[in-house]
Amino acid sequence: MRRAGLDLGSVNTKLVVLDQEERAYCRVIPSRFDSVQAGIALLKEYSQREEEKIDKLVVTGYGRVNFPEGRVITEITCQGRGCHEDFPEYPFILDLGGQDAKVIKKNSVGKIVQFIMNDKCAAGTGRFLDVILKGLDLTSAEMDLAAEAKPMAINSMCTVFAESEVITMLAKGVPKPEVVAGLFKSTAKRLANFVQSMGQPETLIFTGGGAHYLLLVKFLEQELKGSIVIPSEPELTAAFGAALLA
Repeated sequence: MRRAGLDLGSVNTKLVVLDQEERAYCRVIPSRFDSVQAGIALLKEYSQREEEKIDKLVVTGYGRVNFPEGRVITEITCQGRGCHEDFPEYPFILDLGGQDAKVIKKNSVGKIVQFIMNDKCAAGTGRFLDVILKGLDLTSAEMDLAAEAKPMAINSMCTVFAESEVITMLAKGVPKPEVVAGLFKSTAKRLANFVQSMGQPETLIFTGGGAHYLLLVKFLEQELKGSIVIPSEPELTAAFGAALLA
């Protein structure tokens, strides 16, 4: 029997299909402002490429309530279930998505006991980082240098004002690696405060596309004074959890 989890995200839409308990298929495509249509396209693509049909489907994410098929479960529950499968011993999860950030706490059996969400402002989200990094037009060498650079203080966490602050720094001759280090350090500080408003984890599970930024992980560990574990495919944990719940 094949079970599927479809995560209709604001930036990307993800599909994970399990055959028994093993991943048989996974795919990520851009949502392009219509995650429902992206989800329909993913399921159509799967049916055209795979011989085995999907027996049970759980849909989660932003567009879940408008999807024409499948059982609907919140992304909080799906994220917790996917993380618990990989890291049952750690209760705290930070999910850094494109448009929001979430801190989730689960118990020893994977049930969600508490969560908080920042979905009112782009500050401290994946989109905040993407917008500014894209504007910097970094080379891979400059990105590598940022890991060793002295972070410049970036005071504003509003995307518009932070971008203006970065432009002013560059105009004054501040090296790009120092600006990038400052961007990640200020974001890590904000995220650490967000996590600590719920508790002080010794080990934090970090999911979402933001977990791919290794410099952010480094500064976040420093701010939290703890360790961070990341699933092998951190952007797929909600879809994986949805498939498990199916």
